[in-house]
Amino acid sequence: MSAHQEKRTTHARSTACTTAPGNRMRGGTIANVITAIIFFGLIVAGGWWIMKMVGQAGQQYGTAMIQTSNKAAAISCQANLRAIGQNVQMYAISNGSFPASQQELMDWSGNSRLFRCPDPNGAEYVYIPGQRPDMPPTNVLLYEPVPVHSGRCNVLFLGGQIDLLAPAELDAAVQATQARLR
Repeated sequence: MSAHQEKRTTHARSTACTTAPGNRMRGGTIANVITAIIFFGLIVAGGWWIMKMVGQAGQQYGTAMIQTSNKAAAISCQANLRAIGQNVQMYAISNGSFPASQQELMDWSGNSRLFRCPDPNGAEYVYIPGQRPDMPPTNVLLYEPVPVHSGRCNVLFLGGQIDLLAPAELDAAVQATQARLR
């Protein structure tokens, strides 16, 4: 074989060897593209899922914070009623009867902020005068007229119990108390 023929044969072999792997590489490139599309699609789907979960968690957190704030206002309101109830009892011990008016009770208590629900939408409490310690403990002594605690009103009964009542229940309890005062 001459040097020229040998060179041509070597060139043919090298071309044949590179063509076959070249074909495989083009097939491999398509497989790589499909794999990449699937991979990035999964990443996008995973990112979307994470964002959705974070959004739901944020919404749940916000809702929980609002509910906690509402419960705190209701508890603070009940603490006010409890303090007022203690003031009424101290007044009765000192004077032999309950205060004749809400203003007299407020003057005795010395803190007019106690007589307003701390909720931003809360109103001033209403005192029902004319009661005596020997009256039924289910009489309403003091209540808030506006249902700001999840649609309910805090009520202080003569016996010292504090309860959350729906507006209809509160109206019935106030009417029953006023009927006993007549």
